[in-house]
Amino acid sequence: MWRHTLLSLLLVLTAVSTSPLSAKVDESEALELGRSLTAIGADPSANSDGSIPGYGGKMYGLPAGLAYQGPGSPYPDPYSGDPIVHTIDSSNLDQYRDQLSPGQQAMFSTYPDSFQMHIYPTHREGQYSEVFYQKLRYNALNAELYNGEDGIRGFTGSVAFPIPKSGAEVIWNSRTSGPNYTLAGTYSDIAVFSNGSRSVRSSTIMSEYPYANPNNSIGMEEDQLGIWAAHVLTTVHAPVRDKGTITSIFEPYDYVTNAREAWRYLPGSRRVRRAPTVGYDTPDGPGGFITVDDTLGFNGAMDRFNWTLLGKQELYVPFHNYQFDKPGLNYDELLTPYHANPDYLRYEKRRVWVVEANLREGSRHIYGKRRFYIEEDSWNIVMTENYDGRGELWKFVLINSIYEFNVKGYVNRAMMFHELRAGGYITIRLVNDGDPLDYMVPAKGPAYYTPTNVRKLGRR
Repeated sequence: MWRHTLLSLLLVLTAVSTSPLSAKVDESEALELGRSLTAIGADPSANSDGSIPGYGGKMYGLPAGLAYQGPGSPYPDPYSGDPIVHTIDSSNLDQYRDQLSPGQQAMFSTYPDSFQMHIYPTHREGQYSEVFYQKLRYNALNAELYNGEDGIRGFTGSVAFPIPKSGAEVIWNSRTSGPNYTLAGTYSDIAVFSNGSRSVRSSTIMSEYPYANPNNSIGMEEDQLGIWAAHVLTTVHAPVRDKGTITSIFEPYDYVTNAREAWRYLPGSRRVRRAPTVGYDTPDGPGGFITVDDTLGFNGAMDRFNWTLLGKQELYVPFHNYQFDKPGLNYDELLTPYHANPDYLRYEKRRVWVVEANLREGSRHIYGKRRFYIEEDSWNIVMTENYDGRGELWKFVLINSIYEFNVKGYVNRAMMFHELRAGGYITIRLVNDGDPLDYMVPAKGPAYYTPTNVRKLGRR
């Protein structure tokens, strides 16, 4: 999940972690991957009533019979024919409370006349590459946290801790599970305020994640991968006042030894300057609804919170959200007041890991507590809840996921951040008015992201 950028646009996701010690699993436990566990570390069985099926793993790349033009073109929806199993709204909410998070219940309470959830059949078919699984098995025996929870070593790419023992390890999995080496394209971040007005930011992103390079040999660790987990460069196209602003970020594997480095080119001064406030609760995005470390659920240094693994739950969460990215879909129709149009959101019942982060004594952050829901078949964060210093729920986040046919694995898509008190929200990484993001673009190499090249790009 080191996959996006901040300030000027999406921020790269960097680690979250939970306990100060990380235990490698022994060989007998690691052998359960692909046996009592799926190859990625999930529970392969169905739940008691069959509403969550057993893992099938029949989708490897593009499913047969779907027309698709390849990377950067619109995705066909492999589940477009699914019926709605049932719809949850304020009238039948009590029937489903046990399968809803506190944040979802708060959405029904806050917007009883408009918020609803269409529940679809659950599909557990997405399969990753064998190399991805081989690296994951290596990690199970070798990866560990150090420098508290802000560093990782013995890691060779893929899911860092497929048999996690702590909340921190689960969050690290959400950072490292992305199957794509690169990501490029243009997207929009749109804030919708309670009075119906909007603020829009459009940007282009180019990013690379060295640990996910499919050509890396198994066993390649930090000494060969280098110190940077991700390189991200974004260029703003709108609004006019920010047009031409370029932000470049180098994300480390270890925030204690190597701090995040970020530079910004401002067209007005025609200079590249180091960006000093790129982390934690620095406001980001139109409307100020999100913080820098909100993107992708969580990113950046973990040292201001204590991380606790609460276990697993069966919840209705956003998943397989191809329709939300429908090409040409008008944003007036998609981004309705208070929350996105429920008709374009797909929810499935899935098992999720639940991790809670509480602000450490003596540390500063606008959030006093955070809760994260990480889907078991992808290790993607699919929902988060952010509480203020008094313990009151303040913000609720929904994060879409799709199975990406080209890189063969699940990737994050549009993210919706709801400010429950103000009645506004922002949706980031929208692509309905253009082409989908490309997860197969050739890498440009670290030199592309340096201040020297940022200066060249800005003056073209």
